Amino acid sequence: MRPILAIIPALPAAFLLPIALVAFLAGAMAAFRLKSAAPLFFALGVAFLGYLWSRQSITLHSYGLFLVVGFFLSTWLACLEAKRRGYDPNIILDAAMPLLLVSIALCRVLYFLVYPDQWRGFGEFLQIWNGGLSFHGAIVGALGTLAYFSWARKIPFGTLCDTISPGMFLGYGVGRVGCFMNGCCYGHASDLPWAVRFPEETNRALLTPPSHPAQLYSTFLALILFAVMWKVRDKPAFNRFPGQLAMLLLAFYAIERFIIEIFRSGATAPVAFDWLTKAQLASVVGLVVLALLYGVLARRPRLSSARSQSLENVSSG
Repeated sequence: MRPILAIIPALPAAFLLPIALVAFLAGAMAAFRLKSAAPLFFALGVAFLGYLWSRQSITLHSYGLFLVVGFFLSTWLACLEAKRRGYDPNIILDAAMPLLLVSIALCRVLYFLVYPDQWRGFGEFLQIWNGGLSFHGAIVGALGTLAYFSWARKIPFGTLCDTISPGMFLGYGVGRVGCFMNGCCYGHASDLPWAVRFPEETNRALLTPPSHPAQLYSTFLALILFAVMWKVRDKPAFNRFPGQLAMLLLAFYAIERFIIEIFRSGATAPVAFDWLTKAQLASVVGLVVLALLYGVLARRPRLSSARSQSLENVSSG
């Protein structure tokens, strides 16, 4: 494990103004070319990061780095999918940053609700580079953010969800590598040859016994599920109604999380019952809800078709 990849010295103050000017000029040119305000917001973020960098050195945390890399990979694939579906990719770019911020906030809130003993005050809440994000919170945050952009841009909610779904598992799998580097979300003790010793959650100075690298198991499953999602994204059988691909994504995630929790139970996964973790319980409930919702939505085209056929028969009669 290597939680900290590097420490970058503080930026000389004389460099701050040129960096800010270059960022805003590049952002303005990109905004004019793309006809989107997203590059300007990105330029503002670069300028702000430059200001922070001039105030102190930057500690490059592996968890945060892989989280950001995974997010940008998912965003890039969502833009490609939007273009394939005939939508402006700028819609994805405009939604990307709000989606990231809202999802991280809700991930953090849910984490402290599940692990209340980890709460050390609001300062601890902001330290996401130390790990401590519950992905179920990202689902809620993403759905809420996409619902707003669906309303604002007049795009069907299910279609917008389907657009970002195929690439999500790639970003998720990359993010789990960050978990491994950080030494969080590990599994229970194991005598397998690839077992790894991690810093204990309660005392980072101590090491666990050789344990399952559950984070890498999650990455492996995520890459397989990404390949499946990317393969079926344009198949008619998986696009019978808006939102079908998104429901497939959520079902796959519930199954993946249930499997990974088997290895985390008794280590970094709180138990709801003697044989079931809280995340597994949430996965089971989620699958039941998805099955019921799928049954309702999958029947809609058939009912509409049957109703149209019935009206045609009445008219011809």
